[in-house]
Amino acid sequence: MVSSYQDQSLTPSNYAVFRWFGFDQFVPEHAVTSHWVSSKTFLIIRSILTLYSTVVLWTDIGTSGGIFFQYFTSMTFIGLHAYQITSLVHHIRYLYTKDISFFVNQPTVLNYLYVYLYSTVVTFNIVTPVVFWAILAKAMAAKTTIGVWMNVSVHGVSFFLMIFDVIFNRMKLSIRMAIFPLLTIIFYMLLAFIIYAVNHRWVYPFLDWYQGPSAAIWYFAVGIICVVAFFIQVLIHWLRDFVARKTGKMNSVEITDDKDNDIAITKLEVDNASSNA
Repeated sequence: MVSSYQDQSLTPSNYAVFRWFGFDQFVPEHAVTSHWVSSKTFLIIRSILTLYSTVVLWTDIGTSGGIFFQYFTSMTFIGLHAYQITSLVHHIRYLYTKDISFFVNQPTVLNYLYVYLYSTVVTFNIVTPVVFWAILAKAMAAKTTIGVWMNVSVHGVSFFLMIFDVIFNRMKLSIRMAIFPLLTIIFYMLLAFIIYAVNHRWVYPFLDWYQGPSAAIWYFAVGIICVVAFFIQVLIHWLRDFVARKTGKMNSVEITDDKDNDIAITKLEVDNASSNA
């Protein structure tokens, strides 16, 4: 049985730049409903995933000390956890109120930030595992049991925490949003320069610009990985919706369709009135 959703989108932005990137195309109900399971079942799944990330995050902070916030992995996991907590709160409110007024009535900037956060979370949780296991795993190998668990959790399990949410939600990913994960990584590299200037230590060895041309290649490679990861996610989102449509799981009631029908009916009534006259 296909669930019927209102799928009310945000009010179009007054600013062309936000419209161009697609921030105002966000449909809040997509974040808290699924093609595959009921919203309540999705909430249970989301709660379990969020509980695990909570345990991992605070354990990592407790064992890493002051250097925790220097790592891109840490920033990525904080972003993932922030997305999970925000989605969980909205999800609970959605099931309690049976509508998405809390999304619509909150400041628009919060909805836009949610869209931005989603684009970075789904991208970086591909980038982080790829870069770590391909480049850094040997140099940053853990020597304790809890360290191994942390490495696997923030560089591996994090991917599955993200991908499960992507599979079960109905969020869309505009290709024009690709610029934001890339800009975020560039800003992190600038932060890494500041950390080096203060501590005289590179957070990641491959960032050391004293390596010469090879360092420039690594900087460029990370940017390429980021862009490729984003478009992999665009493909995953498309495949999810394609399979849902082919299997009859796609929501059959869309606001845009209703508007088109209303326009068609109004036009027909006008034509009939003209003919009778």
